[in-house]
Order: sequence, then structure tokens, then C-alpha cells
Amino acid sequence: MTINLPAVRFQLTRPALVDSVSVDRAGERYIGFMDYADSYWQMPMRTRPLEASELMLVQAFGAQARLGKVTVVWRPVDICLPQAYWGNPGAAAIADDGNLVSVTNGFTVAINGVVNGLTLMPGDLFSLQKAAYRSLHRVVVGAVAAAGAIGLTVEPAIPGYITAGAIAKFLNPELNCRVVPGSFAIPDDHKPVAAFTLVEVPK
Repeated sequence: MTINLPAVRFQLTRPALVDSVSVDRAGERYIGFMDYADSYWQMPMRTRPLEASELMLVQAFGAQARLGKVTVVWRPVDICLPQAYWGNPGAAAIADDGNLVSVTNGFTVAINGVVNGLTLMPGDLFSLQKAAYRSLHRVVVGAVAAAGAIGLTVEPAIPGYITAGAIAKFLNPELNCRVVPGSFAIPDDHKPVAAFTLVEVPK
């Protein structure tokens, strides 16, 4: 079962990658760095001051999601499309989804089924979905699509549960998350601001 974020106004928030890196030191110098777990996304969410009807929606959302037992589909609340299409969300190039063809070394993807001229730039976000699994990626090396295909270098690495045939979504990318237990809070204020933290899960 998945649910969406409540249909209320959120303050601007951006997903942040959490890295798990151990460091070897020699005196005051750092001499070795080692990943010991995959990177994952985390989002601190805060609503704008809530009207009474919006508060009801957030409370209902919290009743479902606050214990972290239900998957929440996150979508950006600030920048929801690639830079080349700012001001043009109806562009045909981002209206069509692509299909993941291959992944090389975890970070380089080949996607086909896209509109020629689709332009993705460093910093742009897009998502991949295979069955109920979703992942979110930031473009590190961009490209312009030709012959219905585009190749990109991304971060974080493509997880093993995202395989060939996954759907690539460039407009309103999506990510599976859950609410971190104990992070959901609504103060007893007039027009309160609700807050909670989302953390990435596979599905």
C-alpha cells in the first residue's frame, strides 16, 4: 500500500543524500575513505501554516504514516522539472517517460524511448520505477537525447532492484519513502506548522 503526501502547501524543501562513509586518520590527516552502506535520500518536511481544513488532512495523513508502516510517494515541492524546461512544464520532451536500457558501473545509465532533444543538465532530478520499486537520481553529467536515447551519469548509484525496463520519469519524479517514527509533530498553535521527516525505502 502506498499513499501520497497530503494536499496542503509545503515549505520549500530539497532532498538530501545521506552518505555512510568511514574515514581512516593519521594524526590530523585523513588518509582513507570507505563507503560502508549505500547512500539514501532524506527529506525534512514542513508545511506552511495550516488552515483548519488543511490540518484535518495532515492529521489523517499522520494517522496513516507516522509510525513508518506505510510507504509515502514523495514528489518535489519546489523544482519538479529539468532546468531546460523551467517555465514550460507542458513541454513534450518531459511529458513522455523513457525506459531504462542499461546501467554501467552503477552510475551511468542508458535510457531510450525519449523525445529527441530532451535536455538534462547537471543537478536535474529524475526517477526510475520498476514494479513497486522507485529510486531518485541527480544528473552529474548531462546530455541531449538523439535517436530516441540519452546517456547520463548520475548519483546515487542505481540500486539492484531497478533493472532494465524501469520507467524513467523526468516531470514530477517520485520516490518511495516512509515517515521516520517520532518525527511527526503538530504544535498546538493557531494555524500550526506540521513537521515530519521522510526517509527513502525501496518500496
